[in-house]
Amino acid sequence: MSDFSPGAVSGSSNEANLDKMIKHQEKMFALSIKAEIAKSQHDVNMSISRKMGEAAQKA
Repeated sequence: MSDFSPGAVSGSSNEANLDKMIKHQEKMFALSIKAEIAKSQHDVNMSISRKMGEAAQKA
């Protein structure tokens, strides 16, 4: 039976994998921020459209 530990893999490989994971997480975070901004903008646009529709019905 062989003991496997994270230290058994070369340090540079661990660092490269860690860098890839960090870049991936940064990308996912940026995408989630963009999605939140788009949802917020959509909500604002829907609110404006609703108010305009109500004003048009009154006119």
